[in-house]
Amino acid sequence: MRLRFEQWRDFLDIDAESINTLRDFSGLIRPHMDALMDAVYAYINANAVASATFTDAAALQRARAHQKHHWQEHVFAGNFNQDYLEATLAIGRTHQQLGVDLRFYSGAYVVVLNQVVSLLGQLLDDDATRTRYLTAINRAVFLDMGLATYAYYDTLLNALEDMAQEVTLSLARAGEYRDNETGKHITRMSKMCEQMALALGKDATWAHALRMASPLHDVGKIGVPDRILLKPGRLDEAEYRIMREHPRIGGTIIPEHPALVIRMARRIALTHHEKWDGSGYPAGLCGEEIPLEGRIAAICDVYDALVSTRPYKPAWTQQAALDYLQQQSGLHFDPHLVTTFLRIVPEVEVIQSRYAENIS
Repeated sequence: MRLRFEQWRDFLDIDAESINTLRDFSGLIRPHMDALMDAVYAYINANAVASATFTDAAALQRARAHQKHHWQEHVFAGNFNQDYLEATLAIGRTHQQLGVDLRFYSGAYVVVLNQVVSLLGQLLDDDATRTRYLTAINRAVFLDMGLATYAYYDTLLNALEDMAQEVTLSLARAGEYRDNETGKHITRMSKMCEQMALALGKDATWAHALRMASPLHDVGKIGVPDRILLKPGRLDEAEYRIMREHPRIGGTIIPEHPALVIRMARRIALTHHEKWDGSGYPAGLCGEEIPLEGRIAAICDVYDALVSTRPYKPAWTQQAALDYLQQQSGLHFDPHLVTTFLRIVPEVEVIQSRYAENIS
């Protein structure tokens, strides 16, 4: 998660005057923090589901101590530094990992605000000062709630993404293993795709989606009969026609779906054997009719296959493989993408080294 506190502070307009007001308020609220935390944890204990989050009394006390420190030393003190940022993100992550219902989590902020309003009514007679404090407190509390909720959902989404990526890789491996490929091939190929996307100026979200989608390029091989897929010699014309159907099969396996990764995976499966000059398959697309992700995947897939040992061929040298890409520029491959690939050869070398095959 790449996040700076300044992004949240600027968005919610926590200005210097508000921070100075909070620092004044911190001296007023400090003697009343225990009463404030009593109210929050009475709210938690009154709900069986919320209180069940804590395994024992010691866990409850630790949570209370962390919360008190967070409110007292950061939120109510206007102390929004890097320590605050890390603590708030940790609170959001911890609540999600513990399975705390977000309704209870958000409700605790309401309890805090209600208690603060009540305390200010008891401690201050001056309406102007009370309003000034409440304005700054509201800004700080909603900033804190927004940031912690962001961390809560970010943790949840990361967990879902990790699960989706594992499912994607498992399905991809199913296709690769039937073709005497390895999981290292799809890892290398997908990371090269990501590097190419970044080198082309695509944003990190698109590049990351490409890395997640590209391992499924050959998933359609699941539908190719073993007698053809695993044939040790050259395929005859009829067998080759069947083999050339695997992109269409991949497009059938991967559904049409609005999610970026799934859309991208389907396009790659369908188009990674298309060629820039229109001589590829299955649709005979040419030039920019071929989706960008399909053109990127084609280069990375072919390059990794060339420099890798296969049962039917020895590994090519890096230079021979790069020469081949240049020879096929404008024929098989998009010329601009070949130039881009040549520019990222140092990054490709790192990927090839880091994810090299384990040869026993």
